[in-house]
Amino acid sequence: MPAGNTRFLRHSTPHHAAKVRPVLAAMTLMAASLPALAAQPTIEELVVVGSRGGERSVLDSAVPVDVFRSEALRSTYAIGNELGQALATVAPSFSFPRQSNSVTSDHLRAARLRNMGPDQVLVLVNGKRRHPSAVVNDNTTFGKGSNAFDFNSIPATAVKRVEILRDGASAQYGSDAIAGVINIILEDASEGGQIEVGYGTHHTDFSPLDTTITDGGTFTLSGHNAISFGNDGFLRFGAEYRDRSTTNRAGLNRVPAFVAPQSQDNLAFAGQRTSRSGDPAVEEFKLWFNSERPVGIGELYAFGTLASSDTRGAVLFRHPDSNQNVREVFPDGTQPETTGENLDFALTGGGRFQLDAWDVDSSISFGRNEFDFGVRNSLNPSLGPDSPTRFHSGTFRFEQVEVEVDGLRQLELAGQPVTLATGVAWRYERFRSTPGDAASFEAGDFRFDRDVTLADGTVIDLETLVGGPDIGAQGAKGLTPEDAARRSRHVGSAYVDLSSQLTERLFASVVGRYEYYDDFGSTWSGKLAGIYDVSQQVSLRGSVSNSFRAPTLSQMAWSRSDNTFDRETFERVSSRLVRADSSIGEALGLESLEEETSLNYSVGAVFRITPELSFTVDAFRIDVNDRITLSESLQSPALIELVQDLPGGTGVRSVNFFTNAIDTRTEGVELAANWNTSVAGGNLAVHAAYTYATTDIRRVDTATDGLLNIDPGLALIESGARNVLTNASPKHNAVLSATWEQSGWQLVTRSRHFSSVVRDRGFARQRFGAETLFDVAASYRMNSGLGLTLGTDNVLDATSDQSSPNLDFGGNFAFDVLSPAGADGRFVYGQLNYRF
Repeated sequence: MPAGNTRFLRHSTPHHAAKVRPVLAAMTLMAASLPALAAQPTIEELVVVGSRGGERSVLDSAVPVDVFRSEALRSTYAIGNELGQALATVAPSFSFPRQSNSVTSDHLRAARLRNMGPDQVLVLVNGKRRHPSAVVNDNTTFGKGSNAFDFNSIPATAVKRVEILRDGASAQYGSDAIAGVINIILEDASEGGQIEVGYGTHHTDFSPLDTTITDGGTFTLSGHNAISFGNDGFLRFGAEYRDRSTTNRAGLNRVPAFVAPQSQDNLAFAGQRTSRSGDPAVEEFKLWFNSERPVGIGELYAFGTLASSDTRGAVLFRHPDSNQNVREVFPDGTQPETTGENLDFALTGGGRFQLDAWDVDSSISFGRNEFDFGVRNSLNPSLGPDSPTRFHSGTFRFEQVEVEVDGLRQLELAGQPVTLATGVAWRYERFRSTPGDAASFEAGDFRFDRDVTLADGTVIDLETLVGGPDIGAQGAKGLTPEDAARRSRHVGSAYVDLSSQLTERLFASVVGRYEYYDDFGSTWSGKLAGIYDVSQQVSLRGSVSNSFRAPTLSQMAWSRSDNTFDRETFERVSSRLVRADSSIGEALGLESLEEETSLNYSVGAVFRITPELSFTVDAFRIDVNDRITLSESLQSPALIELVQDLPGGTGVRSVNFFTNAIDTRTEGVELAANWNTSVAGGNLAVHAAYTYATTDIRRVDTATDGLLNIDPGLALIESGARNVLTNASPKHNAVLSATWEQSGWQLVTRSRHFSSVVRDRGFARQRFGAETLFDVAASYRMNSGLGLTLGTDNVLDATSDQSSPNLDFGGNFAFDVLSPAGADGRFVYGQLNYRF
C-alpha cells in the first residue's frame, strides 16, 4: 500500500452553476501568486492508527488500514477524476457500482465497503464526520433504500490521501461505522501548486450492435495553489471542473408484450435502438480550501468544499401506443431524461491547543446537500394533450451541524503508561422534502379516445387495451404534498478510549461509547483491539466490537411514487413507497424503523519480511441484526383494494416500505502486500491486494400482524432482494499494480480481477463470468514543471457477459449493471499539467 504521514481519523492533522468561467478565474488567482511559491516538499512516511489514542504505523496498527496517496488515486484518471471510481480502481474492498435507468441513482452513486450497504460505512473529511446525501436510493440494484455519502462531492484534486479502516468502529466514531471508516485527508502543503487539463473517451467494440462506439467524452480542468502566512500558517485552495457526455450500451428493442402493447405502430420499433443504458451526462464545478494558522498556545484550522453538478439520467422509451404516452404530445413516443441539480456544501472550523496535560481539539462543522429532481422529454399522460413536457419532480435537502471536543493525554494507571482519549459531541440533523410541480403528480381527467391496430390486424380501442392513461410525469413522478416531509433531531455522544503498550510486545486498546438520539433512544458500543509482536518480523492482531447504524432522517421521512412491474403480467404499474406514519402506512400496521446493530470480529497477521517487503492478512466476520432495507413490492389484490381510498392510494397497484426485516452475516479474508526495489536505474513499487467477502442471510422477518391480517401470504423479502445481498456482488476482488519511476518518467501498470456474479429474478437466473481488466499509463515531467500523461484503462476492452434474452428487458438492456467490469469498455485519456 502507498504510505505517508500524519494522523488518522479524529486525530488527523486537518491541515450552483457549473461553468468554466469560475474555474478560469480561480486559475488566474493561482497563477498570480506564483512568485511566492517554491517546490513541493518531500513526501514522508505515512502513520495511521486504528484507535483514538495516538499514532501508529500501518503495520503496527491493531486493525487493518489501507492508505492511498493522491499519486496512486490520480494515476487512474478514474473517468475524469471521480474520487469514488479512483478508490474502486485501487482498493478491492471498495466498490462503486455504475447504475443506469435507476431514477435518482443515475445522479448520485453510492459506494460500498466489503460488499456491505452504502450507508454502513462512515466517511470523515480531515477526521470530521461528513454529512450524507439528502437522497435515498430507492430504485437501484445495489444498496436499495440506502442513504449514503456522495464521494464525487469531494474534488479528487483536493485529496492528499485516503485512509480506509476495514473494521467496525462505532465505539470510536459513532453511527454508520459497521463495515469501516473512510477518512479523506485534504492537501495541506503550504507551498506549490498545479494546473491540469485532461480529456478522455470510451472507445469500445460493442458486440450487440457489431459496431465500435466512441462516447463518454470527458473534459477536466483543475488547479490548486497555496498562500503561506505567519509561522507555519497556510491557505491551500483549488477548483475543479468536469464535463462528461453520456454513454449508451442499450441493445435493439424486440418490443415484447411486457414492454409495450403489441400494436403495429409499436412493433415498428422492433430492431431499433430506442432506449439508453449507460452513464449520465455530467457538468460539475467544485471549490475547496484547507487552512491552518498558529495562534498563542495552539493553532486554528478551517477547511471546506463546495460542489455543484447538473446531470441527465436515462429512462426507458415510452412507445407511442401505451398508457404512458399521448400521441398528440409525442406522435412517435419519447425517451425521457431525468435531470438532477445537486448542491453540496461543507465547512469546518476549529482549534487545537494545550490545556495543562491535555491536547484538546474543538470544532464546529456544517454540511448541507440539496438535490432538485426532474425530468424532460416527458409527459403526464392523464393530462392529455395539454401536458407539459418538462417537470420539476421535487427537492430534497439535508443539513447537519456538529460541535465536538476531543481531548488526549498521557497518564499512569497501576504503574502502567496509558493514553487516554475522550470526547463529547452534539449533532443537529434536519431533512426536508418539498413537492414537485402539480403537473408532475396530479391525476387529470383525460381518457384515450382512439383505436389502434394490433399485429394481427385487429382494431381495438386503446382505452380498452391499456386501461387508461398513467398518472404522473413519466420517468420521475412528482413528490406530492402528502409525500413532502420535515424532520429533525438532536444527537449527543461521549466516548472514552484507553490504550497502552502493556508489554514490549503487546499493545491493546479498549473503547466505550454512549450515543443518544432524541427520536428513538440511546445505544452503547464498545471495542477491544490489540497487536502482539511475535518477533521483529511477525505480529498478530485482532479486535472485537459492536457497532450500530441509526436510521437516517431521509429514510424515516421518505415517500415517493414511481412505476414498477406487475409480477404476473410484467406490465408497468403505478407504485408507492410509503412511510410508517402515513395514512397508508398506518392502515397497513407498519412499524417505525429501529437502529441496525452489529458484532464485528477481526483477526490477522503482519509480516515485515524485509524493509522493502511487507504482507498482511486479516479475516473478519460482521453479524448485522435488524438490517434496514426496502420491502418487496407488495401487489396483493386485498392490499391494493385497501389503499385505493386512502390519501395517495388512487391508482396504486404496488406498495413497499422501509423495514428492519433482515439479519445478515458478512465474512471474508483480505490480503495486502507491498514491495519496493530498484529496477533499470529507477524505483519500482509493487502493490497487491485481495478481498474475499461473502454475505449470508441469517433471518428474514415475517410480515407484521397488520399485513398478515390483510393477506396471510404476504412476504417482506423475496428472491430478488436475497440475490442482491448474497451473490450479486463479486466474492473475489483483486488488484495488482506496479509503478516505475526514473528521471522524470513514470510508468504504471495495473490489473483488476472480479469473480463471477449472479442475477436471479425468480423467473430467470444467469451467472456472469469473471473479468480481468488491465490499465496502463505513462507520464513524463520536464524540469520546467510541465508534465504529460497518456493512459488507457481497460486496455483489452473487457466487458461483462451479455444478458440472456429473458433478462435483457426485451433487448433494451444488453448488459447488466452487476459486474464491476461494466459495459462502457476501454477508456483512453491524456492529461497535461504544470507544477509550480
